[in-house]
Amino acid sequence: MKHETGQLSPAWPARAGFPPQDAVARTRTALLWAVALSLLLAILPWLWPAAAWIAWPQVVVATLVHEFGHGIAALVSGGGFESLRVYADGSGVAMTRGSAGGMQSAWIAAGGPGMPPLLALLLFVAARKETLARATLGVLGMLLLVALVLWVRNLFAAGLVLVCAALASAVAWRASGMLVQAFTGFVAVQLCLATLSRLGGLFQRGARTGAGELASDTMQMAQGLGGPHWFWAALLVLFSLLVLALGLWVLWRSFGLRAGAPAAI
Repeated sequence: MKHETGQLSPAWPARAGFPPQDAVARTRTALLWAVALSLLLAILPWLWPAAAWIAWPQVVVATLVHEFGHGIAALVSGGGFESLRVYADGSGVAMTRGSAGGMQSAWIAAGGPGMPPLLALLLFVAARKETLARATLGVLGMLLLVALVLWVRNLFAAGLVLVCAALASAVAWRASGMLVQAFTGFVAVQLCLATLSRLGGLFQRGARTGAGELASDTMQMAQGLGGPHWFWAALLVLFSLLVLALGLWVLWRSFGLRAGAPAAI
């Protein structure tokens, strides 16, 4: 992003590190359009079932992040991450290895639905600055390629990972600063909405996947931690809503203050 070092606009504070006001305004507008598009893509299939195919890319990407969440939770808790598969119907399965302890099993189960909002929170923070957004997307692209070699074990998932890695890397290194931040915000909103779009699955006891019928994540959490599975489902939904609200507030406050009149620091 170009920084002006000559004359400053009277409406812009003469402080180092601030981009020109018009650039901030354009980026804020792009982020608003990205958020609006994300919400539209999530709501449209509900209002017009014939348009459900529009949400398919979001569904399979959310499943990919979900299954990576299980694997990462297994590694963090001292277990193993054996393989990952994602299927074209939007289902997926991560094969993990761990002790028979209920706490670790519940942690691994929670890692799946918990990963999309956690990654979204990271992307919301990154979207505030061009350099941070570029770095975050670039690192994600490289990590996806590493994951492809280590854990991905079916053709559809391999193609999906390659497409996501290529898109993240292309945006990170080739897109304009405005587009980088807008794309990062768009993906963050999509990840938050992914959990909310699967309310039925969260509140079910079982989950049908390409690998067969399995206990749902929330049911596994209930078995390991106690309590009804719907309690854990409601907690995950609330967490996603809080991340979405917090992320949007952070973006609006950041760009609202930068694009407005000089504010005291």
